[in-house]
Amino acid sequence: MAKTYLVRHGESVANTKGIYQGQTFNTPLSDMGKLQAKALAKYFGGVEIRKILASPLLRTKQTAQEVADLKNIEVIDTLDVIETNHSEWEGVNKKIIEEKWPDVYKTWMETPADAKFPKGETFLETQERIINWWEGMTKNEENTLVVTHDNIIRILVAHALGLLLNNIWKFELNPAAVTVIETNGNNQRLIALDEKKHLQNLLVDLKKHAF
Repeated sequence: MAKTYLVRHGESVANTKGIYQGQTFNTPLSDMGKLQAKALAKYFGGVEIRKILASPLLRTKQTAQEVADLKNIEVIDTLDVIETNHSEWEGVNKKIIEEKWPDVYKTWMETPADAKFPKGETFLETQERIINWWEGMTKNEENTLVVTHDNIIRILVAHALGLLLNNIWKFELNPAAVTVIETNGNNQRLIALDEKKHLQNLLVDLKKHAF
């Protein structure tokens, strides 16, 4: 039996501007995001973890490194948990996207399982990538911290709960909040979703972010 701690990176500079980042618009943490990452490290001070994995983007690595420094554990770059490839949306404000690609944006917000990002991944391709990684990773049965992205965690929560992919917008995921899935062989159980007590006064307005 093992626990996987899934963490969305701290708030990034692009988050504050409502810009889609995807895989190529690689902005660092905002000042608030840096504070969130430090608070996250304190949270894990009393939590037993053996391994830290992170998406190889700056915002995730910066977040993970705060915990790694405290726990004296190396951060392992993990390409499999990188953000969805939004391609032409990357580096673009969500308001412009809604105007330029209204049909695609509407699909993404209402039926994400049908979403195909212009010249990028379909969301089903993202799901396949993540679930294939998850099924291999959880065989190790080690308590693991995975610092990744909003979309990736939503896929894994839906998978753990047996939800259809179109239900991913039904719950919040805050920057530097903690979601925990316990695995035992082929069985898995969601035991925490968007845990944010450690963030106290560090929560931000999610409506400003681009998802």
